[in-house]
Amino acid sequence: MVLRMLVMIILARLLNPTDFGVAGAALIVIGLAEIFGQLGIGPAIVQSRALTSRHVKVGFTLSTMIGIAVGALIALFAPLIAEFFRMPELKPVVRTLSLLFLITGLSVVSEAQLQREFQYKALAVSQVASFIFGYGVVGIGLAWSGWGVWALVYANIAGTVLYSLTLLIIKRKSIGFSLAHEEIRQLMDFGAGFSLARIANYGATQADNVVVGRWLGAEALGFYGRAYGLLMVPTSLFGKVADNVLFPAMAFIQDNKDQLRFAYLKIVAFIFMLTLPVSGLLILLTPELIVVLFGKKWLAVILPAQILAGTLVFRTAYKISDSLARATGAVYRRAWRQWVYVAAVFGGAWIGHFWGLGGVAYGVSCAILLNFLLMFHLSTSLIGNMWMALFRSFLRHAMVAILANSIVFGLIVMLRLFKFDPLVILIGGGCAFLLAILALWHISRGLFGNEGEWALSIIKSKVVGPIINAARTV
Repeated sequence: MVLRMLVMIILARLLNPTDFGVAGAALIVIGLAEIFGQLGIGPAIVQSRALTSRHVKVGFTLSTMIGIAVGALIALFAPLIAEFFRMPELKPVVRTLSLLFLITGLSVVSEAQLQREFQYKALAVSQVASFIFGYGVVGIGLAWSGWGVWALVYANIAGTVLYSLTLLIIKRKSIGFSLAHEEIRQLMDFGAGFSLARIANYGATQADNVVVGRWLGAEALGFYGRAYGLLMVPTSLFGKVADNVLFPAMAFIQDNKDQLRFAYLKIVAFIFMLTLPVSGLLILLTPELIVVLFGKKWLAVILPAQILAGTLVFRTAYKISDSLARATGAVYRRAWRQWVYVAAVFGGAWIGHFWGLGGVAYGVSCAILLNFLLMFHLSTSLIGNMWMALFRSFLRHAMVAILANSIVFGLIVMLRLFKFDPLVILIGGGCAFLLAILALWHISRGLFGNEGEWALSIIKSKVVGPIINAARTV
């Protein structure tokens, strides 16, 4: 996430909003087609109770064949896609990015096997290395040389090639060919339900981009994409990482409701503790953050970014419900809720676009809250009623967020009044926030609950302990 933020900053200063808008429009289509190119085969392998070598070979065969077919279709329909977005320059970009389907189709099964076996170190190293090469070397290098939107296109392809090759090398035994009927049926039974929900979920994350790109233009999409990208940094850091780990872990204990309920409440409370205070801080410091990170040409990002920051807690916490639904096989009950979410995002964004990017952000925020409530309702139906436990946890951490950010608000108002440099305000606000959190911890640990003690024990064992041991060794 740190690397992603650094690269985002550098590319935002080398490229213009229109470049990001065109690339963003292309990736909307590529991301949707990727779902059809995988059809839930990877998650089906992770969730399978009794995985055999024949399942693996069938999965590799299906993902490769479907990837080739979908890539060819995307290349064929590139002119229509460009016409829909009213962006003629989009056609060659989409055709070039269609190569991604052949590449990713080869490594779907390898990635799923690593997740199933909890080999997250291998996945993490592969992801970081491919991102450094793709965006850090190829992307920044081409952007510096004046390649514009093509810097983003070739960065994406280069990173994907390295990531897929690395996974295939680590899991060479995933390569094999078979079209055994029973294994196809088993994989596709889960995969079809998973894909229905994933298509809806992806549609929900991109419907607002479709509205902005088609009705407000490429430049507006570039601004909105940076606002949403800023939100996705903490969302990925807290929610996506938890989802990647919890899905196979919950699938392992999918028949034990008591353990699932305990794990669910503990993780959601932990996410509340992390995201509620951070959400408030982002709302307060977004003006300085945008100016310092991206520069003054990106000021239009500020309002939508502030609005979307208010939904950080719901955008992150719903992923735990998502993990639970997939782990327990409730993919079809998950799917209809995600289609409601799509309709809410599209409707909210379309109504909001009449008031510009701020209106779009407000409409999307309402849809995100609705999705959180729908998915939490599904979780309670799977593992028991948890409404009061969730509400108490939310209330405690909302109190922490209000108290800590009240101090930050007072400080930044004063610093802005005296026209301090944005970087000074950013650093001052961040330091005040940390001091406020530490003071609240010292005054009343009860506000942080059991999840606070749990977080402290993790920090002591995983961070402080190794540092002390390393110091002693030196």
